Amino acid sequence: MNKDNKNQIISRAFSGQAEFCASQQAPVTASVIAGAQRDFDAGGIVHYLLSGWSGHPVDDALALRLAGFLHFQALSGAAPDLAAFYPSCGGQMQAGQEAALWRLAEAELQGQQDAVRKFLRHPPQTNETGRAAVLLAGFSEIARQTHLPLRLREIGSSAGLNLLFDHYHYETGLSQWGAPDALLSIASDWQGTPPTLLADIPIADRRGCDVAPIDLADASHVLRLQSYVWGDMQQRRDRLLRAIEIFQAAQKSGIAPVIDRADAAGWVASQVMQRPTGQTTVLFHSITWQYLDISQRMAIESAMAQAFETASPEAPLAWLRMDVDRGAHIPVLEYDISTGRAPQKIRLANCHPHGTSAEFTAAL
Repeated sequence: MNKDNKNQIISRAFSGQAEFCASQQAPVTASVIAGAQRDFDAGGIVHYLLSGWSGHPVDDALALRLAGFLHFQALSGAAPDLAAFYPSCGGQMQAGQEAALWRLAEAELQGQQDAVRKFLRHPPQTNETGRAAVLLAGFSEIARQTHLPLRLREIGSSAGLNLLFDHYHYETGLSQWGAPDALLSIASDWQGTPPTLLADIPIADRRGCDVAPIDLADASHVLRLQSYVWGDMQQRRDRLLRAIEIFQAAQKSGIAPVIDRADAAGWVASQVMQRPTGQTTVLFHSITWQYLDISQRMAIESAMAQAFETASPEAPLAWLRMDVDRGAHIPVLEYDISTGRAPQKIRLANCHPHGTSAEFTAAL
């Protein structure tokens, strides 16, 4: 790919992300990303910082990485003038202040170039617990089909908050699930023909991996996790903070899942090839696949294909995914499952990337 083509792809990636943020009522984040696109096109500081980017700007969520840095600076107190525009910091952007916001953002990028480059090396880690409201349907169906407790294995776990999905309460518009007095209640608008949720989904074990796990005992890690939540969406941030509180309580009680620092491909093979009997091993991930390079994807697919060959009624295997469908460009909830026969593929729903809604369809 030549330089001009790469620049066009970066520019379009920022434009598309800005439009999506605006459509999701996130005007500050949309404005920052739109300003970054204009600056990039004009050969400014954003172009200087991103011109050597070797990955794919869309798959790498490059616009959200840059927006995350600016939000981090605002949240940390390092950029108080910038913070005055972010609702997450108690600020507000008035109509017509977009240019003023970008001037402050541009100055922050100019003055913190080394910090920007360091921040950009990490993929966004929102650990969006709203996605648990969609994953819930998959966990329930897998448990219903296999009649065994679930052995959860997650890749791209970040802090591991979605591994504790059963510690939250859910309202889907059609039903409720979980303890009504849970510290965190998650709402998701379910439409179509969703499956009936099991009253109880037994969990035998839970573990995850990430190339850069978030340590919730480290205040800087917690702040970084918050920075990837768009600064306009205080409800999402509040939800994250409640989930963190639940996880920290689980740590004190000794029941929090372990998050391994590991490459996804090698870790998956180690977790699915040898499985205990009397449990259904479930590999799952949400908005993660796009961040893995092609070699990792192929290695995971190969490991799962081999593991499916050894599935049995006593040691079933499932692969649950909430990730973007390349054809439809929207996240899809689907899973493969085997209890000893050829894996069966079940497509459950199209869904919002944050889990706020899901349109359930008949299983394929």
